[in-house]
Amino acid sequence: MDGNRVVMAIGKHELRLGVDPEGNWIVLSTSDGRQWTPDENIRSLLPLLERRHKDVTTLSADLVSTPPPWDDLVRYALSCWSDYWAGLALGWLEDRYPAVPFRDTLQSLKDAPERSATIRHRALRLWCELPKS
Repeated sequence: MDGNRVVMAIGKHELRLGVDPEGNWIVLSTSDGRQWTPDENIRSLLPLLERRHKDVTTLSADLVSTPPPWDDLVRYALSCWSDYWAGLALGWLEDRYPAVPFRDTLQSLKDAPERSATIRHRALRLWCELPKS
């Protein structure tokens, strides 16, 4: 992990969010030394949704040359198999994380019959609150 800078722990496991020497976001495994980019495995960031979005999205990560993976994480969670992760992503949006980029994803989620009524209704409420384009 030479030259990598850890920014925060991801959940209760041995994963850390960090920045490599070139300024790219990376995920580091402290158990075996592996590392990857969020694009390679966005699923590994899901536990970040268990925190308030302001605690995650306002991280001070100077010298970062790539955009943070927050939008990709939220989009993945809203679209993934689990109502748990979708619910946490909806919580970020309800807590004022910008929802406009997720208009289409919210529309799909509100109409998804395989989702719980609670998830569909939360997605519908957020979708209805979006500015009309």
